[in-house]
Amino acid sequence: MPSAFLPAQGSWYPVRSVVIPSIQAGLRQGAKSLRSEGVPGYWPDFLRRPWLASLAMTAVLIGACPATVLLADELDYGLERHRLARIDLTGNETFTDDQLKAVLRIEEPDWKRPLAIPKYEPYLIDTQLRLIESYYQRRGFQQVAVALDSIAVVADKGDVIYISVVEGRRTWIEKVEFIGRGTLTESELREQVRLIEGEPAPMDLNDLGADIYAMRSLYWDRAFLDVHIASAMTVTSDAAADRLAVTIVYTIEPGPAYTIGAIDIFGNDQTRLDLITRELQVREGGLFAWGDVENSRRRLLETSLFRDVVMVPTDRDSTRGTAGLRVLVIERKPAFYEVGLGIGSRERIRLSAAWGHNNLWGTGRRLYLRGKLFWNVEPILGRRRSFSEGEINYRVEALYVNPHLRGSDFRLDLSSFIKRQTRGESALILNTYAVAIGTGRRYGLRWDHRIGIQFKENQPELHPLAPPDLRERYEQADITDTRTNSLIYSVLHDRRDDPFQPQGGSMASTEFQLAADVLGGDNSFFKWWGAWHKYSRSPLGGVLAYRVRLGVAVPYGSSAAKGPDGVPYDDRFFAGGASSVRGYRENILGPQIQDQKELDELEFGSGVPLADNPARGGNWQLIANVEWRFPLPLLSRWNLAGVLFFDSGNVWAEAKDIQLKAFRLRSYPGPPGDPNSTKLWDYRYSVGPGVRLDTPFGPFRLDVGFPLKRAAYFSLDVRIEDPKVVYHFSLGYPF
Repeated sequence: MPSAFLPAQGSWYPVRSVVIPSIQAGLRQGAKSLRSEGVPGYWPDFLRRPWLASLAMTAVLIGACPATVLLADELDYGLERHRLARIDLTGNETFTDDQLKAVLRIEEPDWKRPLAIPKYEPYLIDTQLRLIESYYQRRGFQQVAVALDSIAVVADKGDVIYISVVEGRRTWIEKVEFIGRGTLTESELREQVRLIEGEPAPMDLNDLGADIYAMRSLYWDRAFLDVHIASAMTVTSDAAADRLAVTIVYTIEPGPAYTIGAIDIFGNDQTRLDLITRELQVREGGLFAWGDVENSRRRLLETSLFRDVVMVPTDRDSTRGTAGLRVLVIERKPAFYEVGLGIGSRERIRLSAAWGHNNLWGTGRRLYLRGKLFWNVEPILGRRRSFSEGEINYRVEALYVNPHLRGSDFRLDLSSFIKRQTRGESALILNTYAVAIGTGRRYGLRWDHRIGIQFKENQPELHPLAPPDLRERYEQADITDTRTNSLIYSVLHDRRDDPFQPQGGSMASTEFQLAADVLGGDNSFFKWWGAWHKYSRSPLGGVLAYRVRLGVAVPYGSSAAKGPDGVPYDDRFFAGGASSVRGYRENILGPQIQDQKELDELEFGSGVPLADNPARGGNWQLIANVEWRFPLPLLSRWNLAGVLFFDSGNVWAEAKDIQLKAFRLRSYPGPPGDPNSTKLWDYRYSVGPGVRLDTPFGPFRLDVGFPLKRAAYFSLDVRIEDPKVVYHFSLGYPF
């Protein structure tokens, strides 16, 4: 290793040794350095014993080094942790300092981590240099050289590490050839490889491993289980372009296409054999396509009957081109129960219980029973309540699933629920009874389609703490007992890497609902909503989560004459609260059930928020969220994580209420006549931090929302404003 300038007592001294991780290795290396400087090379035989040699070399080094620079000091410097002030890079023309520093395992001071004090071990610097070299080599710089120039001490700040880079000429892929493809076309193979013409060439053949595995997987999916792929690289010089060129050749020996011989299933002590075989996507005598084998494994796991499923080929006969398939299932208990206790900002105390069975009568059919009990003390039209003034809310539901209706790939879903829910934003208590029957089918591993019919009855009642004059307004808004019978079709496309704690991927979902009086209900309307979720790794660490949700509900037929009220209250869209737009109270945004007499007396327009008028929901909805989820320094060991979020959204009664100026970034809680004051139709924004505690039941979350567009609410005798800060706590991710 070249000489390094290592600090000692505030000065720089050249030392011809390398800082190493162990004292014994350091002494041996130090001895070699001294020998290169002229220390006699004759060593008595007794010093060849390791422990005696170490002792002797210690004495030699102490006597040979100047008093101001002892090897012991160097070793101490190399082994102890040092504070890092800065990393200085020179010679890097192709990649920026930030790109290269992101590769390192040591980090500079960062304002985003005010409590973190960056430190490093000097003996690991050589490892950091190799990381930079590897970064360059994987991007075509096969002649790159990275060196440590010096380390300087800056008083009260720490060490400055100076690293130089000599990039050299870059190597590019000039040609990729495939020899012996068998039945696969070249275009099919090219779709699998990422290192193609025009891309930087890798350092060695090991970097081709990902492409080889992708091509091998393609052959496995075509039943070529014995495929062998060899690779070779030839480097030539292109003097005119001052670069190196590479030709990559893949030599492929596909071997025979296998068919499946016997399929042997083991481990099914409680599960009937036909329940397993109907989930298999492969059959005896068919092609041994490995993709179908993997799909069969996932389908078996999705039945919830097994903890694990292992599938391996057996008894390969390359002459006949046949192989058996061994399926080992590890069963789980078919029946389960759950009990949970939780709290929330809307539901202060929550008790839940569930029982389920995944293999009724040994047929693979499932039955789930769930119940949730809440003690609700949310404010009624902004009026806070004490704990003793709350009331019981509940939801009880049952679900029956036949995964293979009459032996087909379509399932049968039967569900029902009873719900009693307090809606503080409207001073209503909703009693809901519903029954649904439907069918669905999964396509591959990502798509799920479902269609069904739902029969629902809503019985709203005025909350005992609601103002007495609200009843007349509810009657005018037609908030009465209603029956809504509708057809529902939904589609889910889930590409998340983890459905519970996604770190990457996306999810898209949509639902169409057609309610009609010909089905025996009281309402006729069309409702659609769609949502898109995206998850990706943040360059700052953690995960970035995005969501966009759109919705529209339009009455028709006999309900069209009611205008926006043709859509029942319970089927409208709402915004505001812990799972939509944080920083605002639950479901408070959007239109209100307004008292026209009060509006006339106040001489206000319909867009002015009134203090004593409840939220009514809207027929048009737009919500967008961005959330950065990151581990908390020093606290992640206790399963604590942090969040920074930006939420936005609102709902509107009709499309004509959506104005361009509603999306202005600033408005304030001013008088009604001020055009810059916040109106009901204003699109709202909020920001804030949050804390997540990971629990077996999902993340417990506390969010603090700061509304950026607050509104003032007026009446004949009072004026109030949106709170400057709203706290939300609940269980589970908001999206």
